[in-house]
Amino acid sequence: MPVTDDQVATLRALLAGNREEHRQLLAQLDRKEANTGYSALLAAGLFEAVERRFIREGKVVDRAEVTSFVASVRERGDEMPDLINPEIAERIILHMLDQGASISDIDPDTAIQHQLILLAGLIGDSQLSDSELDTFMRKIRVDADELLE
Repeated sequence: MPVTDDQVATLRALLAGNREEHRQLLAQLDRKEANTGYSALLAAGLFEAVERRFIREGKVVDRAEVTSFVASVRERGDEMPDLINPEIAERIILHMLDQGASISDIDPDTAIQHQLILLAGLIGDSQLSDSELDTFMRKIRVDADELLE
């Protein structure tokens, strides 16, 4: 089952900073389809954003940069320290960078919440234009569809 246009529009709304639109679109997604397609799209997006941010000249940056990024995300709103556990967030990023961090013990709902926040933070820091965000969305849709094959 490939990623749907509705799933792409939902994630794009979040990444464009339209959180209310994201919530509304998310509520309208078919749960069964979202559990596969939207989850794959989110994973592909986070993987791409993590690589763009934390790999330079083919090498993974120092872990301190990951820690600094997570700390900056936690400072972006009064509710963020309650929404994001720094240890879990860092493990998710380090896992994606193949740096030996395990995420097997993280509850799936907790993992998705952290992935959404981390991806939004990474894309927000990138300050992508609308056309750059569209290009990003097209790439991760292709990547997500490949994951689902």
